[in-house]
Amino acid sequence: MVDADGDQMAGEVVIADKPAEAPVRIELSRDLRLFDITMIGIGAMIGAGIFVLAGSAARVAGPAAVLVFGFNGIVTLITAFSYAELGSAYPAAGGSYLWAREGLPPPAGFMSGWLSWIAAIIACSLYAAVFASFVYFTLDWYGISGTLLPAGFAIAGLVIPFTKLVTIAVIVFFVFVNYAGVQTTGKTESIITIAKILVLGIFIALGANAMIQDPTVGSRFFTQFIPRETGVAGILLAMGLTFIAFEGYEIIAQSGEEAKNPKRNIPRAIFISILVVVIIYILTFVVAIGIVDVTPDCGEAWRCLGAGEPELAMIMSAIDRFGPLGLVIMVSGGLLAAVSALNATIYSSSRVSFAMGRDGNLPRALGKVHPKRKTPANAVAMSGVLIVIFAVLLPIEQIAASASVIFLLLFAMANMSLLALRRKRPDLERGFHVPLYPVMPIIGIVANLALAVYIWNFPGRPGELGPGQIAWYVAILWLSIGLAYHFFRGGREEIEKAAPVRREILEVIATPFRRAAKVGRRVLVPLRDPKNLKMVRLAAQVAKEREAELIILHVIEVPRALPPKSIRFGYVDDRIKALKPAQELARELGVEVSVIVKIVHRVYDTILETVVQEEVEALVLGWRGERPARGGRILGSNIDFLVQRAKCDVVVFKSLGIKEKLERITLLAGHAWHVLYAARVAALLAKEHDAQVTILSVIPHKAVEEATIKDAHRLMKVFEELEVPHDHKIVYSPSTVEAVAKEAAKSDLLVMGASPTWALTKFAFGALEDRIAKKVSTPVLMLRKSAATPKLEEREA
Repeated sequence: MVDADGDQMAGEVVIADKPAEAPVRIELSRDLRLFDITMIGIGAMIGAGIFVLAGSAARVAGPAAVLVFGFNGIVTLITAFSYAELGSAYPAAGGSYLWAREGLPPPAGFMSGWLSWIAAIIACSLYAAVFASFVYFTLDWYGISGTLLPAGFAIAGLVIPFTKLVTIAVIVFFVFVNYAGVQTTGKTESIITIAKILVLGIFIALGANAMIQDPTVGSRFFTQFIPRETGVAGILLAMGLTFIAFEGYEIIAQSGEEAKNPKRNIPRAIFISILVVVIIYILTFVVAIGIVDVTPDCGEAWRCLGAGEPELAMIMSAIDRFGPLGLVIMVSGGLLAAVSALNATIYSSSRVSFAMGRDGNLPRALGKVHPKRKTPANAVAMSGVLIVIFAVLLPIEQIAASASVIFLLLFAMANMSLLALRRKRPDLERGFHVPLYPVMPIIGIVANLALAVYIWNFPGRPGELGPGQIAWYVAILWLSIGLAYHFFRGGREEIEKAAPVRREILEVIATPFRRAAKVGRRVLVPLRDPKNLKMVRLAAQVAKEREAELIILHVIEVPRALPPKSIRFGYVDDRIKALKPAQELARELGVEVSVIVKIVHRVYDTILETVVQEEVEALVLGWRGERPARGGRILGSNIDFLVQRAKCDVVVFKSLGIKEKLERITLLAGHAWHVLYAARVAALLAKEHDAQVTILSVIPHKAVEEATIKDAHRLMKVFEELEVPHDHKIVYSPSTVEAVAKEAAKSDLLVMGASPTWALTKFAFGALEDRIAKKVSTPVLMLRKSAATPKLEEREA
């Protein structure tokens, strides 16, 4: 957290039952732009699916698999309409879990979360298996696996294939990464997503160039566009199997609580992500068919692409045409996609079980946070165990089919939630409305369920169960376990008991705040310590001078490894209660006051954003007077960051050693309009404390004597108008800093305005002013006007 002292402390996680009833706004800071959440969606969708499932799609759908990716894009878009509307109406974490719980009868909410958890887990298994498969293929291609590495290792009497060991190793590594709380930043994730797009872009560009030079390219697609063996059914089978490659956009809705302007940006990000991904998938598959070597054994391009191990089809296609360069392109892209998606999905899966454990839907142990690492360690570990089980027991096609079935069921439930919430909550403000309602969500329900059911027919090896049958057995088993737990462990009663509290929390945070229409000014004071009433008193004086409303901002910082709502409402409730004395003091001083509590990842950016959002005219900050640990700053990097970037007036109060009763205040004279503003605040403080004000003019040389004294006389008029006792003292000294420090030592408070050239320097208030603030031991009040706020003369006019 940060307070008016500019200091920072770590976030905490405390469990309590219900929020206090207080006139306080509770918000989650929104710092993700449209570009950021679009990259989140594209990055999540371009996982390993396109790299390993193109061969499977070609095997059953032939060249018509290009339609598979297009049709899946349409099915995805229909459900995306529902996600866009619900995500804009509930811009909070939880996604389909929250919507089902709010709109559908029990146990729909529980089952939606239960399915979300296992869907993410199976997707993780797919990414880990793909990583291992690509690693082993690369080693084998270079002749390393056969000479240096055996195909398997004997452990406790069992022979475990090398690929399975690599799978387990990469899962354990990223589970530890998430357990330790090491997370990539939004910028890093965007870079990784752009890198994946570039890799596929290079493959598409090189492949397109090769296809242009190949006179037989047309026959590869149109000789037998839809295979006779499978017909149209093959297209449906391929759609079901490859649907896993289209999940990921739903994460955009889950990031709504941290997105800027979510009602506008969430729908836009969802549609942009789907459009970009569908185009990339179609072009990638077209190129794969267009460049694969056609041999007499397979006879046709699509058969050659689907021959052999389907997860290696894209690599083999690239190697056929580009040799080692093709290997490097596809393996690097596949590995990058696999590890980035694996890390992000482990994070996502553990947060689902963490939220359900926190709500009482799963064992409470899953909802606990590690006391030191501030991560949901138990949820991460449990997710890791399940990921290993699925990755070891199932081959890639069966993993992909299982994930597709469960995601299709989940998306069907999201469409059902939309229908229910349109009926139950017509009052919700929606930033997007599904077109052709209710036709679109009904089509979405039918299409998702139809594809899920049709996956059952996906063929396997002779004499074995097909991937689709295995997928349905997995889904039925997981649903049965969930229902059994829900009913026999009392989960239903726990949900019903917790629902009123959780509903209140979600609605308080998700519902936009509307300030009563009024014309007025606002003064903001960030407060870490609710007991710091001295800062509240000063901020109230600044607000009173401006006839402004005072906003007390209390920021709760959450570690980057945790979602913002991992902070329990009971902890926020304690903070609200602790802020009541500050509210009451401001009211006693005759100032209108409001309190905002924000739960955020980035404290200082949040303060600046609040300045803009609330149209703040003055920002009041505190400074304890410590020297910065390093660098050329005077006040310290935190205060400097805020002072330099705040688009409003800034008041910094060095409060160390301040007395309860001020008897003498020293005002450093100057010719800038900042000083005139400082004089006005000093006069109000003097009137409150019945103090004497000394206007100090320091003259380093005769050339500036006349101008300096003239500036002092202008300031004296302010005190005369307000009937404040004052005097004027002139000191001749070659060192302004030393002279001010000496005179300030005789006072209870030193007041200074910023230098006229403060904005042109690296300093907070100016080179001279910052040096004085550092030098003096007396409490200091520094003020700086903004060009965006009216000058004193303009306001009086």
